[in-house]
Amino acid sequence: MLRHVVDDLYQIGESLSGANGWHEAVRVYVLLNDGNPLIFDSGSHLHSGQIMSRLRELLGDGQPKHVFLTHTELPHTGNISAITKAWPDVHLVVSSGILPHVELPWWVTEDQVRFAYAGTTEAYAGRDIAFLDGILKDQPGTHWMFDGRTGTLFTADAFGYFFPAEADPRFDDELENGVPMDWIRQYHASAFRFLPLVSGAKVSDDFTRLFAARDVRVLAPTHGNAVRRDVPRFVGKFQNAIHEICQ
Repeated sequence: MLRHVVDDLYQIGESLSGANGWHEAVRVYVLLNDGNPLIFDSGSHLHSGQIMSRLRELLGDGQPKHVFLTHTELPHTGNISAITKAWPDVHLVVSSGILPHVELPWWVTEDQVRFAYAGTTEAYAGRDIAFLDGILKDQPGTHWMFDGRTGTLFTADAFGYFFPAEADPRFDDELENGVPMDWIRQYHASAFRFLPLVSGAKVSDDFTRLFAARDVRVLAPTHGNAVRRDVPRFVGKFQNAIHEICQ
Protein backbone atom coordinates (compact mmCIF):
# COMPACT_ATOMS: atom_id res chain seq x y z
CA MET A 1 0.00 0.00 0.00
CA LEU A 2 1.18 3.49 -0.86
CA ARG A 3 -1.15 6.40 -0.17
CA HIS A 4 -0.89 10.16 0.01
CA VAL A 5 -2.06 11.51 3.36
CA VAL A 6 -1.69 15.33 3.24
CA ASP A 7 0.84 17.81 1.85
CA ASP A 8 4.16 15.93 1.52
CA LEU A 9 3.20 13.13 3.94
CA TYR A 10 2.74 9.59 2.59
CA GLN A 11 1.78 6.27 4.17
CA ILE A 12 3.23 2.87 3.26
CA GLY A 13 2.53 -0.51 4.78
CA GLU A 14 0.77 -3.81 4.98
CA SER A 15 -1.55 -5.54 7.45
CA LEU A 16 -1.69 -8.76 9.43
CA SER A 17 -4.86 -10.83 9.77
CA GLY A 18 -5.91 -11.95 13.23
CA ALA A 19 -8.75 -13.67 15.00
CA ASN A 20 -12.39 -13.30 13.97
CA GLY A 21 -11.61 -11.44 10.76
CA TRP A 22 -9.86 -8.50 12.40
CA HIS A 23 -6.73 -7.00 10.83
CA GLU A 24 -3.86 -4.97 12.28
CA ALA A 25 -1.95 -2.41 10.26
CA VAL A 26 1.82 -2.01 10.22
CA ARG A 27 2.51 1.39 8.69
CA VAL A 28 5.53 3.46 7.72
CA TYR A 29 5.27 7.21 7.12
CA VAL A 30 7.38 9.38 4.82
CA LEU A 31 7.82 13.15 4.60
CA LEU A 32 9.21 13.93 1.13
CA ASN A 33 10.74 17.11 2.56
CA ASP A 34 11.73 18.87 -0.66
CA GLY A 35 13.85 15.98 -1.92
CA ASN A 36 15.38 15.10 1.46
CA PRO A 37 12.99 12.35 2.64
CA LEU A 38 12.40 11.53 6.29
CA ILE A 39 11.03 8.09 7.23
CA PHE A 40 9.13 7.34 10.45
CA ASP A 41 9.55 3.74 11.66
CA SER A 42 10.79 1.10 9.24
CA GLY A 43 8.00 -1.48 9.15
CA SER A 44 8.10 -5.21 9.76
CA HIS A 45 10.58 -7.67 8.28
CA LEU A 46 7.51 -9.72 7.26
CA HIS A 47 6.67 -7.04 4.70
CA SER A 48 10.18 -6.04 3.65
CA GLY A 49 9.68 -6.70 -0.07
CA GLN A 50 6.45 -4.71 -0.26
CA ILE A 51 7.77 -1.83 1.85
CA MET A 52 10.99 -1.45 -0.11
CA SER A 53 9.11 -1.60 -3.41
CA ARG A 54 6.78 1.18 -2.31
CA LEU A 55 9.62 3.27 -0.87
CA ARG A 56 11.51 3.10 -4.15
CA GLU A 57 8.32 3.95 -6.05
CA LEU A 58 7.74 6.98 -3.84
CA LEU A 59 11.31 8.24 -3.56
CA GLY A 60 12.54 7.51 -7.07
CA ASP A 61 16.15 8.67 -7.11
CA GLY A 62 15.73 10.38 -3.73
CA GLN A 63 17.93 9.34 -0.82
CA PRO A 64 16.29 9.24 2.64
CA LYS A 65 18.28 11.22 5.17
CA HIS A 66 16.91 9.90 8.45
CA VAL A 67 14.73 7.10 9.81
CA PHE A 68 13.02 8.04 13.08
CA LEU A 69 12.36 5.02 15.31
CA THR A 70 9.62 5.33 17.90
CA HIS A 71 10.92 2.21 19.69
CA THR A 72 12.64 -1.08 18.98
CA GLU A 73 9.91 -3.69 18.56
CA LEU A 74 10.01 -5.58 15.26
CA PRO A 75 6.96 -3.90 13.63
CA HIS A 76 8.93 -0.67 13.95
CA THR A 77 12.54 -1.77 13.33
CA GLY A 78 12.29 -5.06 11.44
CA ASN A 79 12.94 -3.50 8.04
CA ILE A 80 15.98 -1.43 9.04
CA SER A 81 18.41 -3.88 7.45
CA ALA A 82 16.78 -3.48 4.03
CA ILE A 83 16.70 0.31 4.33
CA THR A 84 20.33 0.63 5.42
CA LYS A 85 21.41 -1.79 2.68
CA ALA A 86 19.58 0.24 0.04
CA TRP A 87 20.73 3.61 1.43
CA PRO A 88 23.93 3.12 3.46
CA ASP A 89 24.24 6.81 4.34
CA VAL A 90 20.91 6.99 6.16
CA HIS A 91 20.94 7.84 9.88
CA LEU A 92 18.69 6.33 12.55
CA VAL A 93 17.19 8.73 15.08
CA VAL A 94 16.36 7.08 18.41
CA SER A 95 15.34 8.21 21.87
CA SER A 96 17.84 8.59 24.68
CA GLY A 97 16.22 5.57 26.33
CA ILE A 98 17.12 3.22 23.50
CA LEU A 99 20.57 1.65 23.66
CA PRO A 100 21.46 0.96 20.02
CA HIS A 101 24.40 -1.28 20.92
CA VAL A 102 22.05 -3.54 22.90
CA GLU A 103 18.57 -3.34 21.39
CA LEU A 104 19.22 -2.63 17.72
CA PRO A 105 20.68 -5.43 15.57
CA TRP A 106 24.39 -6.07 15.21
CA TRP A 107 24.56 -4.61 11.70
CA VAL A 108 23.58 -1.12 12.91
CA THR A 109 26.85 0.74 13.41
CA GLU A 110 27.39 3.37 16.07
CA ASP A 111 27.99 6.14 13.57
CA GLN A 112 24.58 5.54 11.98
CA VAL A 113 22.72 6.43 15.17
CA ARG A 114 21.61 9.87 16.32
CA PHE A 115 19.99 10.52 19.70
CA ALA A 116 16.99 12.79 20.19
CA TYR A 117 15.58 13.86 23.53
CA ALA A 118 11.99 14.33 24.67
CA GLY A 119 11.10 18.00 25.02
CA THR A 120 13.48 19.14 22.29
CA THR A 121 13.08 20.23 18.68
CA GLU A 122 15.85 19.70 16.13
CA ALA A 123 16.23 20.31 12.41
CA TYR A 124 16.75 17.28 10.15
CA ALA A 125 17.53 18.03 6.51
CA GLY A 126 16.04 21.48 7.15
CA ARG A 127 12.83 20.16 8.75
CA ASP A 128 12.05 20.87 12.41
CA ILE A 129 10.97 17.72 14.25
CA ALA A 130 9.85 17.89 17.89
CA PHE A 131 10.27 14.94 20.24
CA LEU A 132 7.84 13.91 22.98
CA ASP A 133 7.87 11.19 25.59
CA GLY A 134 5.11 8.78 24.54
CA ILE A 135 2.08 8.92 26.84
CA LEU A 136 0.94 5.37 26.02
CA LYS A 137 3.81 2.94 25.52
CA ASP A 138 4.92 -0.61 26.18
CA GLN A 139 8.66 0.15 26.14
CA PRO A 140 10.32 2.78 28.35
CA GLY A 141 12.29 4.26 25.44
CA THR A 142 9.25 5.00 23.28
CA HIS A 143 9.07 8.52 21.97
CA TRP A 144 6.75 10.32 19.59
CA MET A 145 7.61 12.89 16.96
CA PHE A 146 5.74 15.97 15.77
CA ASP A 147 6.10 17.71 12.42
CA GLY A 148 4.74 21.22 12.71
CA ARG A 149 4.62 21.83 8.95
CA THR A 150 1.93 19.19 8.38
CA GLY A 151 0.69 19.12 11.99
CA THR A 152 1.43 15.39 12.14
CA LEU A 153 1.95 13.53 15.41
CA PHE A 154 3.70 10.17 14.93
CA THR A 155 2.42 8.07 17.83
CA ALA A 156 3.94 4.57 17.58
CA ASP A 157 1.40 2.12 19.07
CA ALA A 158 -1.03 4.69 20.49
CA PHE A 159 -4.15 5.60 18.47
CA GLY A 160 -4.02 2.36 16.52
CA TYR A 161 -7.12 0.28 15.86
CA PHE A 162 -8.21 -3.13 14.57
CA PHE A 163 -10.36 -3.19 11.44
CA PRO A 164 -12.11 -5.59 9.04
CA ALA A 165 -10.29 -6.37 5.79
CA GLU A 166 -12.37 -4.02 3.66
CA ALA A 167 -11.27 -1.03 5.76
CA ASP A 168 -7.56 -1.72 5.25
CA PRO A 169 -6.88 1.05 2.68
CA ARG A 170 -9.34 3.60 4.04
CA PHE A 171 -8.60 6.77 5.97
CA ASP A 172 -11.08 8.09 8.53
CA ASP A 173 -12.62 10.42 5.93
CA GLU A 174 -13.28 7.41 3.69
CA LEU A 175 -15.36 5.60 6.32
CA GLU A 176 -19.00 6.61 6.61
CA ASN A 177 -18.83 7.56 10.29
CA GLY A 178 -15.08 7.70 10.78
CA VAL A 179 -13.23 5.04 12.75
CA PRO A 180 -15.67 3.32 15.14
CA MET A 181 -14.89 3.53 18.83
CA ASP A 182 -15.11 -0.26 19.14
CA TRP A 183 -12.20 -0.71 16.72
CA ILE A 184 -10.12 1.65 18.86
CA ARG A 185 -11.15 0.01 22.14
CA GLN A 186 -10.39 -3.53 20.97
CA TYR A 187 -6.93 -2.55 19.81
CA HIS A 188 -5.90 -0.64 22.93
CA ALA A 189 -7.26 -3.32 25.27
CA SER A 190 -5.03 -5.82 23.45
CA ALA A 191 -1.93 -3.68 22.89
CA PHE A 192 -1.79 -2.12 26.37
CA ARG A 193 -2.91 -4.86 28.73
CA PHE A 194 -1.93 -2.81 31.77
CA LEU A 195 -4.68 -0.25 31.09
CA PRO A 196 -7.27 -1.86 33.44
CA LEU A 197 -4.86 -0.94 36.25
CA VAL A 198 -4.58 2.69 35.13
CA SER A 199 -6.69 5.74 35.92
CA GLY A 200 -8.69 6.58 32.80
CA ALA A 201 -9.12 10.15 34.02
CA LYS A 202 -5.34 10.59 34.30
CA VAL A 203 -4.75 9.24 30.78
CA SER A 204 -7.49 11.46 29.41
CA ASP A 205 -6.09 14.53 31.17
CA ASP A 206 -2.60 13.86 29.81
CA PHE A 207 -3.91 13.69 26.25
CA THR A 208 -6.04 16.79 26.73
CA ARG A 209 -2.94 18.75 27.75
CA LEU A 210 -0.98 17.38 24.80
CA PHE A 211 -3.55 18.46 22.23
CA ALA A 212 -4.03 21.84 23.91
CA ALA A 213 -0.30 22.52 23.50
CA ARG A 214 0.06 21.51 19.83
CA ASP A 215 -1.87 22.05 16.63
CA VAL A 216 -2.24 18.37 15.73
CA ARG A 217 -4.00 18.05 12.38
CA VAL A 218 -2.94 14.49 11.55
CA LEU A 219 -2.41 11.41 13.73
CA ALA A 220 0.04 8.87 12.31
CA PRO A 221 -0.15 5.60 14.29
CA THR A 222 1.92 2.57 13.31
CA HIS A 223 -1.02 0.19 13.78
CA GLY A 224 -3.74 2.11 12.00
CA ASN A 225 -4.19 4.43 9.06
CA ALA A 226 -3.47 8.12 9.42
CA VAL A 227 -6.32 10.16 10.88
CA ARG A 228 -6.60 13.27 8.74
CA ARG A 229 -10.21 14.52 8.65
CA ASP A 230 -11.29 15.15 12.23
CA VAL A 231 -8.62 14.58 14.84
CA PRO A 232 -10.73 15.98 17.74
CA ARG A 233 -13.57 13.58 16.92
CA PHE A 234 -11.19 10.62 16.77
CA VAL A 235 -9.50 11.64 20.03
CA GLY A 236 -12.92 11.90 21.67
CA LYS A 237 -13.68 8.31 20.66
CA PHE A 238 -10.24 7.28 21.88
CA GLN A 239 -10.84 8.88 25.27
CA ASN A 240 -14.21 7.17 25.60
CA ALA A 241 -12.55 3.85 24.75
CA ILE A 242 -9.86 4.47 27.36
CA HIS A 243 -12.49 5.15 30.02
CA GLU A 244 -14.19 1.85 29.16
CA ILE A 245 -10.91 -0.06 29.50
CA CYS A 246 -9.38 1.67 32.52
CA GLN A 247 -10.38 1.73 36.17
